[in-house]
Parts: sequence; C-alpha cells; structure tokens
Amino acid sequence: MIYVYVFALVLGGVLLGASMLLGGGDGHADGGSHGTEGAASADGHDAPGGFETFLVAFLSLRFWTFFLAFFGLTGVVLDGLGLVPSTIVAAILSLAMGFGAGGGAVWLMRRVRADDSNSAATSQDYVGKTARVLVAFGPGRTGKVRVEVRGSTVDLLAVPIDGASFVLDEEVIVVEMEGTRAKVARLTPDRLSKA
Repeated sequence: MIYVYVFALVLGGVLLGASMLLGGGDGHADGGSHGTEGAASADGHDAPGGFETFLVAFLSLRFWTFFLAFFGLTGVVLDGLGLVPSTIVAAILSLAMGFGAGGGAVWLMRRVRADDSNSAATSQDYVGKTARVLVAFGPGRTGKVRVEVRGSTVDLLAVPIDGASFVLDEEVIVVEMEGTRAKVARLTPDRLSKA
C-alpha cells in the first residue's frame, strides 16, 4: 500500500506544482468576462446546490490535485512511519484527509470567486472618474468613452450633460450614470478638483 501512497503523493505534488507555476487553472471554466461594452458590472455564476455542487467539485481538476497530494502524504506518514496499528486505519485516515483537502480547496476557490464577483463596480464607482472619448458625440448623439474603474478598463455609452460636443481622444469626466450610460462633461480644473 505504501507504493500507492508514494505514487499519489508524487502525482499530486507534480499537479500542484504545475498549477502554481501555470496560474492555477481548474478543470472547469469560471465565466464572467468583464465586458467592455456598456455594462457597469459583471454577473458571477451562481454555484449549483446540494448534490450538483458535490458532483461539480468531484469532477474538478483542483479537487483531484489536492486529494492525491494529501491522500499520498497522509498515507506515507501514517503507514510508512508506522504511526497507526493497521494499514486499514491508515487508508481510511488518508482517504478522509484527501477528500477533506480536495473539497476544502474547491470550496475556498468558490468563496474567493464569489467575493470577486461581489466587488464588481457599481454606478457610483464611475461618477467623478475621468474618461477618454472613443467615439465623438454631442447634443442628440451618443458616443463612447473608456474609463478605468476598480482596476478594469470599461467602455461606456456616453452623452453630454451640458450640450457640449466632444472629439476623439478628448478627456472628459463622468458626472452621472443613467443605467449603463454615462453623462459626461468637459474636464476643467475646477471639476477635476471636485472629483
């Protein structure tokens, strides 16, 4: 049985090391691309509940990586060093440790992703930000501006708030959000100081 533990430990360790070096990819995609068109926030995917959650976790590459690493490590320590009276007890404890580590890793990553999706920008985050005009606009015409918010670059539809016209690459300030559309004004020193 010790060879099974050693094999699991080596394989799990290699997978764990590779995931750390390559950025921690998982066996299933986590959608939620931050749009560059119009939307002020991105919706995260709701995790399914109950048995479906368990099944998704069970099919995850992250789960099996941690399961193999901790199953193997526990088995090598308990069985290899003779810390338990029988190999059956060592196997049960190793399986429990593997399932616990794998399930815990998947649960932790879901919590991190949920926190990230909850921290998406709100309409108020755009107000007072400077933006660059991508599509010229003026009274009665809608244009487009690019703004940096919460570390992301977002493109928004834009209209003038004071009847002014704006040209390509001009700097403007977001005064108000109307849904996913920004109301902007010309960037002046006094407006900049208020932002």
